[in-house]
Parts: sequence; C-alpha cells; structure tokens
Amino acid sequence: MARKSGRLGQRREPMLQGSAAAGKTKEQVKRGKAEKTGETSESNQLSLTSSAGDSAFYTSNKLAERKWASWSRHSDSSPFPDFIHPNPDECRVAHRLLNDIHGDTVEKNFAQGDEPVEDGRYTSVMDALVVAALSQATSWRNAKRAMNSMKQVYGSTFAYKSIVEGGMDKLVDAVRPGGMQNRKSKILMKLLHDVRARHGAWDLQFLFNKTDDEVFKEVVSYWGLGRKCAHCLMSICLKRDRFAVDTHIYRLSGLWDWRPRDAIVEKVQAHLDQRIPSDIKFALHYEMIVHGRECKDYAS
Repeated sequence: MARKSGRLGQRREPMLQGSAAAGKTKEQVKRGKAEKTGETSESNQLSLTSSAGDSAFYTSNKLAERKWASWSRHSDSSPFPDFIHPNPDECRVAHRLLNDIHGDTVEKNFAQGDEPVEDGRYTSVMDALVVAALSQATSWRNAKRAMNSMKQVYGSTFAYKSIVEGGMDKLVDAVRPGGMQNRKSKILMKLLHDVRARHGAWDLQFLFNKTDDEVFKEVVSYWGLGRKCAHCLMSICLKRDRFAVDTHIYRLSGLWDWRPRDAIVEKVQAHLDQRIPSDIKFALHYEMIVHGRECKDYAS
C-alpha cells in the first residue's frame, strides 16, 4: 500500500481586485469561483462547507460523481485496446522474478506481528476501509505506526466512538507517528461522521453483496478516498480480483512498456487491471511496490 506523497507548496492568496470583488471576503470569492467552474479540489470543497457547521461532514456529490464517471468508463475494459502489453506471459515472468528478489521482504511486511487486524484477515469492511484510508499516500510501515499509536491512545485502531468523542486534536496527535497527521485525521474523522450519518452505524458489511461498480461508487463518495482506496478494499477484504496502481507501479509500468508513455494513472490502472492475470494481481501489486521503493536504479 505504499505510495509517496508529493510536497505541498505554499500558495499565496491573490489580492482581491476590481469592483466585482469589492466588499467580498476571500471565502465568498472562493465559493463563487467554485460554483462557476464546478472544479473544486477536495480540500477546497471541504473548506467551502466548513462554514456551515455540521455540513462540513457531508461529502460533495459532484466530486463523487466525477470520480465515479472517470472510473466507470473503463471499469471492465482497457482504455488502450490496441496496446497489447503486458501479456499474461510477461506478467508471470515479472511475478516470478520479483518474487525471487523481494518475496521475503513482502512476506516480512505482512508478518511483523503488529498488523491492525489479527492474522491480517479483514472481515469487517468498515475496519478495512479505515486501514485503506490511513494507508493512502504513505508506506505500509508508516501506516502501521499511525494505527499502533491509535491503538495505544484509544485501546483499538477501530474504537470509532472513542475517536469521534475524543475530537480532532486528539486524533491528530494519535496519527502523528505515521506522518501526514493533519490530512489523515481529517479524512478519518470525516469518514466516521459520513458513514454513521448515511447508514446509521459504522457498518459497511452490505458491500460484500454489492458489485464492483457499486463498491467503487460507495468508497469514492467519501471525502479524501479515491480509486486506489476502493481497489485496496476490494482486494484485501472483499476478495475481488482488482489491481491497484500507486506511484511505484505507475513508474515501473512505464519503464517496462506496460502502458503508453503519456497515460494518466486512472487509465493505467484500468489497463493493467484488464491485462494482469487475476491469480497474481495481489502478489504482483506488492512485489512491484517493493521493487520500485527499494531498487534505486528505478528511481528516475
């Protein structure tokens, strides 16, 4: 589940100029621009609703619809039907070679005795989604640091009532050992509020009986959760054959000519999900992540 995050540059607020902006606050200008373009980022959408109190904890339908539309166009087909790589033989060769090189490392990552759930078996969809959310844009090692810290603070990584009642500041401190604590805590707290508001309890077991399309649509409807989170949930908990693409896999797939050079991540994920044999998707996903992370020759 490793994925490196980019550095967030500081952005200067533009000066409000002209008669159209006269007398308006920065928040009003931001809201007007968002309504005009319909292209707000997740962080902007959260800030636009934060002034409405409890409405800050309800996900933007427009954002969820855009995520869903982007994925559903190629949920069961490759966006590059004429691009024949990788073929099944190439995938199996890569799996065999990477397993020889990194198999022990991959197994060690899942056998350190500090997994968030016993034996690494996820039977609770809600718990698995929380793990997937906390694992976004970071290494599995850092994710486990955050979850083990939460266990010490709350008694369990999944003590949702205690987490909500403890408030945001407490959660930020609990998640801090894993890094990115401000964003991670915001994603988690909002997820807990949204799931309970929508379903009446922290229970998503009904997703076991939903199609892949329905699962994806549910996951990306929560603020801060994207395609990779949905694919990870389907893989580690719902036992669906889906292949998730992170930054390491995206880079390697380009170096190996497994995708068109200028393909965006969303389309690469759809392409590889169709091209890689189902029986090796789970293993190859983690093998490629470790290879991309540990082999410096592939850093460029």
